Amino acid sequence: MRSPIFTHRSVSVLFGSAGIAALLVLSGCDQGKPESDSQQPTVAEQSEKTEQQILSGKAMYRERMAMPEGATLTVTLEDVSLADAPSTVIAEQHIDDPGQVPVPFTLRYARDAIVHDHPMAYAVRAEIRGAEGQLLWTTTERHTVELGEHASGEDVTIMLQRVASEQPEAAPPKTGMAGAREAGATFWAVGNEPGWHLAIYPEEKLVFVGDYGETTVTTPDPGAQTEGTETIYQTNTETAQLKVEISEMACEDTMSGEAFEYQVKVTSNEQLYSGCGRDL
Repeated sequence: MRSPIFTHRSVSVLFGSAGIAALLVLSGCDQGKPESDSQQPTVAEQSEKTEQQILSGKAMYRERMAMPEGATLTVTLEDVSLADAPSTVIAEQHIDDPGQVPVPFTLRYARDAIVHDHPMAYAVRAEIRGAEGQLLWTTTERHTVELGEHASGEDVTIMLQRVASEQPEAAPPKTGMAGAREAGATFWAVGNEPGWHLAIYPEEKLVFVGDYGETTVTTPDPGAQTEGTETIYQTNTETAQLKVEISEMACEDTMSGEAFEYQVKVTSNEQLYSGCGRDL
């Protein structure tokens, strides 16, 4: 039997077809490969971006007073580049019970947080709050800082200003009969021509104000003496003599027409004053 005879041309065609198929397969494999590693960030570059930077400093205030127990100091590093937009927080530190000023702080931030194609502005602010969350001290001025390659490496000092306590204004002390009642008086008398008033503070004092407020006589309470429907207080001091006679008779104020339960006569240094009185 004769062996098959392969011509040069048939061999070329046979192997040429196989070679083309192989090349196509290899070409398809090459298309699925990722880009060269040289186009991807290296481990060193990634580490450099996420490398932590440190900004250190101290926070203080001028008042010579201790920080209250339970206080918290918060220090914040912010991107303040945009004047018409809220600042962006880059780093923040909370310090509970920080002790006394100056208080050291350390802000840590990633390097890629401050790497930009154009200049940026950064600032540090701080505040101290009490145990109940009330604001006690805060920064009132911008504390600008340089970061990255422009950083000076020196510690930052932040000065805080004390916040005025929001206490309601004290009401002015009451005067006249209402003021005497709040101060503990149990009897009030008033008269006219000239205007006068009297307050009796039991077991403490008698206060007589006469002549439209021009004269004031204050004596210890001598104790009351009762004669029928009349009660009498009489006391003498080195500088004044005072006698008060209170009668259980209806009385009407000669100026206002107000009704009182008692008629009252006050003798101060031999001058007689007449008017009306009531229990408080």
